[in-house]
Parts: sequence; structure tokens; C-alpha cells
Amino acid sequence: MKHHFQVPRAHFSYSVLSIAVLFALSSASTMVSAQTTPDEPTIVVSAARSEQVVTDALPHTTVIGRDTIEKSPASDVVSLLKMQSGLSITQNGTQGSLTGVRIRGGEVRHTLILIDGVPMNSLSAGFPALEQIPLSSIERIEVVRGNVSALYGSQAVGGLVQIFTRKPNGNDATIRVAAGNRGQRQASVQVRGGNEVIQATFGISHEQVKAISSQNVKDVARENPFSTVNPDKDGYKNNSANGHIRYRPNANHEFGLQFFESRGKNNYDNAYGSSDEAVQYNKTRVQNISLYAHNQFTTNWKSDVRLSQYTDRSNDFDKPSFWGTGESRFQTRTKEASWQNNIHSNFGEFIVGVSRTHQKLSSDTVYDNSKRTTTSAWVGYNLDKARHHLQLNARTDKLSDIGRENTASVNYGFDVTDKVKVFAGYSNGFSAPNFNELFYPGYSNPDLKAEHATYTQAGVQYTDDDFGGRVTLFETRYRDKIASDSMTFLPYNVNRAKAQGIEWSGWYNANGWNFESSLTYQAVKDRATGERLIRQPRILASLGVGKSWGKWNAQVNWQAQGNATDTGKTKVGGYGVINTALSYSPQDNLKIGLSVGNIFNRHYQTVYGYNSMPRNFLLSLQYQPKW
Repeated sequence: MKHHFQVPRAHFSYSVLSIAVLFALSSASTMVSAQTTPDEPTIVVSAARSEQVVTDALPHTTVIGRDTIEKSPASDVVSLLKMQSGLSITQNGTQGSLTGVRIRGGEVRHTLILIDGVPMNSLSAGFPALEQIPLSSIERIEVVRGNVSALYGSQAVGGLVQIFTRKPNGNDATIRVAAGNRGQRQASVQVRGGNEVIQATFGISHEQVKAISSQNVKDVARENPFSTVNPDKDGYKNNSANGHIRYRPNANHEFGLQFFESRGKNNYDNAYGSSDEAVQYNKTRVQNISLYAHNQFTTNWKSDVRLSQYTDRSNDFDKPSFWGTGESRFQTRTKEASWQNNIHSNFGEFIVGVSRTHQKLSSDTVYDNSKRTTTSAWVGYNLDKARHHLQLNARTDKLSDIGRENTASVNYGFDVTDKVKVFAGYSNGFSAPNFNELFYPGYSNPDLKAEHATYTQAGVQYTDDDFGGRVTLFETRYRDKIASDSMTFLPYNVNRAKAQGIEWSGWYNANGWNFESSLTYQAVKDRATGERLIRQPRILASLGVGKSWGKWNAQVNWQAQGNATDTGKTKVGGYGVINTALSYSPQDNLKIGLSVGNIFNRHYQTVYGYNSMPRNFLLSLQYQPKW
């Protein structure tokens, strides 16, 4: 039950001075993660379900490309996302532990995670095993902030993170090995090859870490005097494989097969469990396989068909435990068929799509219902004409256990000058309750309603060859928000809640130096009581500096987060952490790298009672032969 019903917490202090320093630096030198200039446009597909330049995307969108991933100080996908503006990341321990992503004051359930266009969110718990995806398998990540339910349906109220796995492009291989303290070990091989008609890529990876005790013993003992937790080292191991085969008979047609599989195991601490931590662990398996067809039937008509199956499986083992000998198993299998058509005309671009999704939950726990079928249809309209940019979307979703939900959005941008754009948007969205909330025996509420939200945004964007920035005002009003009773753990619908704030992000390039910064201030409250919602810090900030010279590259990133509350009104202190990376390429196909995380060894938590990674280093060697 740990993976699905933990009630974790955290507490420590924060320096307000660090935020003030960051804000000053942000005003002086800035950049976004996706460094884009008019000469090097970055194409995104998630913000409008259509290809567009990232600077034209009306919902704030960030692209994290392969080059950025390899230069980043991040050793895993969770650390990488922590560096992005407007994202609050919580983790129940160190690498490999249960992870939650919140965007602009939304909850974990309000962030849709996609892998190659396929939803990853679990039917049982509602959130995906994001921490199980190694960086070596990722080609690109797109982060869209703000409600996009009219594009993607349920669970996209806060935004989405779409992960694209490695693609076949060229004839080469990437071999990488890495080792560091805290028991860190990484090894991966990616091979690509083929011709203009048939190309394929295949990769395997292994990573492990044996860091520190996931739970803070003092915090656990303070809350539970009968705790049996010992300060041991909770390890994590992961093995994964990815592949992509594509067939292009000509420039207008492409057919392909994609697959990804990851198997992970992480030890955890249970306050009510065994004192022997060796028998407390969670095994997770995620698997995605899809067939697709991209067809340009005419100059103006593009068709995309995808058949996919995504499986997530979680096995928790705790023996013996306070509740007795325990092993719990949860598996969600999601099958989806989708068809989207993009039609271009002199009047703009029209988008029409339909999908059918069938989800089935298997568990050793007997649920009153174990299946959900969703039938969806959506339409969109995109117009870029002169100085005007318009995006209209509407969608209908019929869920077998919830009923029909209709959503819509409108976004408009106006080019004041060639460099300055103002924009505004309005949308509504919904998030269906998961099956743990609806049907888990003894801890559920079958009368739960879907959460509903209205979202507004407005702001200004500046883009030049060497400098760009974006300021966004945002507000989300929630109705029927789902909360859990602290005594009975029964879920219920809260009347109303509100998240509002202001966000800055930008980039600046000068003399080979790249600067990036972001600053988000948000207030997330229950509108009836005025109390802050849990795990919602008021301040999120980051500052990054990068420099390439000759065969060397250096990156420094500082990320900070203000204080927050947790379950039971416990306090989670804010923190500021610096990570750095240095690489040297003695020749074009060889690179030696060193990354240091939490360089000043700050003790911090994102969830009360759970420790985060202390200072750690990773030394890597990468070889890229070509043929």
C-alpha cells in the first residue's frame, strides 16, 4: 500500500535572502531551457497538437532537447524537471522514489504525463511512475503550462509533460558509463542505423543508486512514537530498453513501431512496517508499445493514426508489517486508438480528432469496478495571420464511470512589434477521480464528482536574437476539488479552491555565455477557509549559467523553493540547491563528464519526513562511433 496511500511529510528552514538574490539576477540575465533564436527555431507539437515554433506557442511551452539533457547537471528526469519554471516537484526520498509534478498550483493529478503521445497516468493512483524513465532513453521533453484539457482531456488541468523516446536518425551509437558516490552506477547503449527508407534505433540502460534512508527517522518518531524505522540506505535499481523502427516509402508517408520498457526496484521505509528495511521494497514496471502511421495525403491534409498499449505495474512488499504480512499488486493496462487530421487552408489550420481508450485495473485488492472506457473527440483551429495569432479548441470526453465532460479553450496573441507579443487565454478543464478514490475498499467514495477548473492567463513575451523573456499572470479556479480526510482518509469534494500567481522566465546569450532564469510566485488556497493547500510553495525559482569554450563545457544551475505546508499542517521549509556539470571532449566522438549535485550539501525535504539527495558526484565517459 505504500506506493498508493503513503501520508508523507517534511520540515526545515529557508533563506529569504537567496530568493532576493535570484530575483536580482533574473532581471539582469535570463534565458529559457529551450534556447531558440530566429535562426534556430525549435518545433513543438504539444501546445496545439500541431507543429509550431516554440516562441509562437500561446500556452507557455518549454523544450528540453537531447543536447540540453547531455549538458545538464541532472542525473535523472526528476532532477531535470526541477530546473523548469513553474514546476514544483515532490519526492518521497531520493532517486527512484515516488514522484509528483505540480504545475502552476495544480495537484499531481492535474499534470498529464505522456510518453510518445500515450498517457502514463495510472488508473489506480492517478499519477505515473515518472521516476522510472532514464535520461538515456529520452530524445526530447516538452512541458506545457496551464490547463490544456480541451486538447488532452482529463488530468491536464495544470499542464502536461510529454516525453519523446530516442528516434532513429543517422548511423551511429552512443555508449556511456558513469559511476559516483552514494552507490551511483549508470550504463547505457543506444544504436541507430538504416537508410532513407528504413531506419531503426535500439537502446538499453542500467542505473542504480544506494543513497540514504528515505525517511527522516526524527520526523517519523515525532509523529509516530511506535515507529520501527531504522536509518538505513534505501537503494534503487532500474533496467530499461527502448526501440523505434520506422518505414518511409516516400517523403509523404511514414509507418513505425515504438516500444519502451522499464523495470525498477527501490527500497523504502514504512513507519508502521518491519525494522528490517531489506524486506520493504517496491517493484515497478512500465511498458509502452505503439504502432503509428503519419500520412500527408495532400498538400493540405495530414493524417496521424496511432494504436498503443501502455502498462504500469506496481508491487509493494513489506514483511512483516504492522498490518501483518503484506504484498500488494496494482496494474493498469491502457489500450488506445486515435486518429487526428490536420487540414490547412487559406483560412487557417483545422484539427479534427477522435480516440477510444480502454483501461483495466488488475490487483490483489478487489475493487467494485476495475474498468474505464473513454471515448473522445476534439476539434481545433489555429490562425497565424499578419500580427494575429488565434488558437481555438473544443473537446468532449465520455467516461464510462463518470459521464460526459465538455471542455473548450481560446488563446489569442498579438504582435505589437516584431519582437514583442501580448497574449491572453481562457479555458475550462476537468480531472476524473482515480479508482483508489472511487472504489478502494474502506478508503473510497463512489459518489465523488470529477474536479472542474477554469483557467485564465495573460502576459507579454519579448524575443530577440540574443535575449528573450516571458511574463505570465495566471489564475485557476477549482470546483469540486478532491481532498482526503486526515482522520478517516476518505476522499471528498471540496467546494472551491484557487491558484493564482505571476511567472517570469527568460534567456540571454552573450559572448559564448548562456544565462537562464525563472521566478514564480503563486498563492494556492481553499477559498472557503483561506488556508494554503498542502505541498504548494509560494515561490519557485531557478538560475542557470552555461559556457562552452573549445573542447570544454560547463553548466551551473541553482534551484530554490519557498516553504510549504504538508499533511496534518506540518511545515516544510524552503531550500536552495546548486548543481554543476563539467565536460571535456578530447575528440568529436569522445566526452568525459563530471557532475556534482547539491554541491553545498544542503539538507532539505520536499515531503515531510522524507530525505532528499545530499551532495553527490557522477563521473561519466561517453563514446559515439559513427559508420
